[in-house]
Amino acid sequence: MTIESTEQGKGASTALYAAIAIFVVGLTLLLFAAGLNGATQKLAEHPLTAVSTKRVTVQNGFEMPVKIYGLIESPKAADVSFDTSGQVIAIFADEGDTVQKGDVLAKLDNDRLSARLVELNATLERTRADLTLAELSEKRVTVLVEEKLESSQRLDEVKANTAAASAQVKEIEANIDSLDVEQAKTELLAPFSGTISARYFDEGSVVAAGAALLSLTSDAPLQARFAVPADMVSLFRVGEKVALNVDALNIEATVSQLSPVRNRQTRTVDILVNLSSNAGLRPGDLATLIGQRHGDSNGSWIPASALSNGLRGLWRVFVVTEQETLNLESRTVEVIYTGGERAFVRGALSEGDRLVTSGTHKLSPGQAVKLSEGDVNSADGVTR
Repeated sequence: MTIESTEQGKGASTALYAAIAIFVVGLTLLLFAAGLNGATQKLAEHPLTAVSTKRVTVQNGFEMPVKIYGLIESPKAADVSFDTSGQVIAIFADEGDTVQKGDVLAKLDNDRLSARLVELNATLERTRADLTLAELSEKRVTVLVEEKLESSQRLDEVKANTAAASAQVKEIEANIDSLDVEQAKTELLAPFSGTISARYFDEGSVVAAGAALLSLTSDAPLQARFAVPADMVSLFRVGEKVALNVDALNIEATVSQLSPVRNRQTRTVDILVNLSSNAGLRPGDLATLIGQRHGDSNGSWIPASALSNGLRGLWRVFVVTEQETLNLESRTVEVIYTGGERAFVRGALSEGDRLVTSGTHKLSPGQAVKLSEGDVNSADGVTR
């Protein structure tokens, strides 16, 4: 190898290294420029998040609505029946019919009773004739005894015959009265005014004594029965006005009775309330009793949308800190009660804190934010 070839090789290597160095420097400059451009675009594409807020108000205790479910019922309801057996020959009321107290609802066949009544009346006439004859005989014998023409023993005999005939007449009259009662029982009368809610037999059926023929519901103002937990009975007093909800109807009612005993199975106490109106209601409708129960905890009412999941069963809220910039600070709270769109919480919230009310799932602690337009324009808004 000559000196000239060696120098040529070194020159080629130096040129290669120089080319590689220039390429690396150029690539670095391109990447750096691209990074600056991307960072500029990123800042431009992610403006500050606007948040809606409200001031926190801390209070001592709170009222929470209580809902208790019960059933609408009639103050009077009965399955009416004959208290004697027989064949039904007529039913004068059907389901949905309105009847008045004393109306005849149905009749049983009473042909046998009528025949027996005819027989007893005939027997009564005969015994009354026997009684008349005995009384006449007693009068004659009495005269004869006074004239010493008949013995005292004979007078005693005719008096006994008269007493026996009189007793027989009274017995038959009592049988007739009893038969009249039995005949009256072949007509089923409405025990109170109301509406027929069910019919269990038709004409021609043979029913046993006490078998329900019709079901009758009173047309008196309806009432509702609620099974109230023992620790809530004190919320209600006899004569107190309460609000009920039945489907879409809001009804005013009055507490009429608190049961003096507790249900052994459910450990609840029954409460009866009288409804102000029957309009649109039927026995068996589901009713909701609405009341207020006091909670003793100190805390704040906040929108339920302000809550997000926290740790160990607790919840997290965000508060806007008003320093040089507006930043989010995470606070841990405990939910005491929630109902509908708001919740009562206690925890690391103070009077006047600016609470973020919505969109908390998109936020993170320390994040810089701005107030929504409504908050900025409000009296307590802070412009940043």
